[in-house]
Amino acid sequence: MKENVRVKADAMKMINDISMKGEIVVFGSTYMSEFPLYELVNKCTFEHAIYNRSISGLTVNEALKIVDDCVISIRPCKLFLSLGEEDEGDHDAINRYTHLVSYIRSKLPDCSLYLIGLTGTGQFAEEFNKNIKSLCDSKKVRYIDFVSRQASEAALYKARFKQLSCFFRSKPVTSSEAFTISSI
Repeated sequence: MKENVRVKADAMKMINDISMKGEIVVFGSTYMSEFPLYELVNKCTFEHAIYNRSISGLTVNEALKIVDDCVISIRPCKLFLSLGEEDEGDHDAINRYTHLVSYIRSKLPDCSLYLIGLTGTGQFAEEFNKNIKSLCDSKKVRYIDFVSRQASEAALYKARFKQLSCFFRSKPVTSSEAFTISSI
């Protein structure tokens, strides 16, 4: 396991002791670790706290080794999984991802799981996303296909946050909340 992954996972394990249980967790690799989630979340009101447990450079294999400490221990009600971008060239990554999803489902049977597809192009991303979609049942496991293009990186972050934010909610959006989210 890469040193930065172990160090970050150890830090997350310590702060998980003070985190609220039954909230929302985002668990991913580089893109989600750099995603300005908290800046965007702070503009909205959600029923649940949102914890970003993403680590730059995290592979699916490493995720399997740290998922208990970073995710399972929080017992989230919703989990957004965004992995695979660091696994191109690893022929077992898709099988490991399938195993990871099965493991999470066994440990968190009441958790709604959202699988975020890879945004890259190419054969690996296509195969990986096809596998992700096959794991979905539209009830407890859903697929999110991120918007792929916008005029700027800031616009792309905002568009992707809007996609996620509708799943962060437990109840329907009020008119004023809709205006807040649309103004992001």
